Amino acid sequence: MAAITDLGDLINLATGGNSGTPENLFFFKNTRVAGAAAASTIAGRGTSLWQYDGSYGAGAAPTTGAIPTRSTAGAIPFTAPGGSRSKYLIQAGATSSVVGTLLIYDRLYHIGNLSGTSIVDQTVQGSPASPALTRNTGGVGNMAFYEIYTQIGTTSTTLTMTYTDDAGNASQTTTVNIGTTGFREAQRMQRIPLASGDKGIQAIEKVRLTATTGTAGNFGIIIARPIAYIPLSAAGMLGMRDYTTGLPGIPTVDSDACLAMMFIPTSTTGPELFGAFSFVEK
Repeated sequence: MAAITDLGDLINLATGGNSGTPENLFFFKNTRVAGAAAASTIAGRGTSLWQYDGSYGAGAAPTTGAIPTRSTAGAIPFTAPGGSRSKYLIQAGATSSVVGTLLIYDRLYHIGNLSGTSIVDQTVQGSPASPALTRNTGGVGNMAFYEIYTQIGTTSTTLTMTYTDDAGNASQTTTVNIGTTGFREAQRMQRIPLASGDKGIQAIEKVRLTATTGTAGNFGIIIARPIAYIPLSAAGMLGMRDYTTGLPGIPTVDSDACLAMMFIPTSTTGPELFGAFSFVEK
């Protein structure tokens, strides 16, 4: 991986010099899933945009476990870097119909068809992991989420996740609540904390509910590597991030990353978003 050395080097790459291959991708997401109104959002709770209509198309609810890539329906379809070059995200901007924060992440693994009424172990990747991660395999920085595809029940219960941490320690466990208002609706994407001291995830073996939520629905588990975020502090106004001058630095994008988005709203009104991402190669 070649580093971008200074601002002059970046300007050269961004204008096509030295095989910089600049790429600007514009996206749009509206508050509909398969043509119908998306579920209401909850202030402070993550809303997955994976199934939202718009460009570049919607993703499907996964069934069996899979490793999504930049070619998977629903991913932002950037061009893979040529030769031995790396891809960098240098700017991102968006405007939203409601206030919130937009998270851009690499969807490393996903599975669906998990039940909100099952109280036995539900396999995620199993042990040994299958399929195993193919990107960021060391696990540092990887996060786990549950994503709800079809609404589950009204009863709050506990989800226990068993996973392998970034140091390769298997059978780590952690818990999070699932079910009831704010934790049951379609498109909900809820972060699952890690055990104390862990910095990431290499694999997730299984999950288990302590009790039924009352409705099976359909939920899944995601392993994601957050890449960047954009604060959208006023409806209809552009939120802009220049990663050459602000955190998280200039993010590197894996050549086959499945770039996807999550929105954290401040209200119960679903977002309609329009924005763009700018990339260079080196």
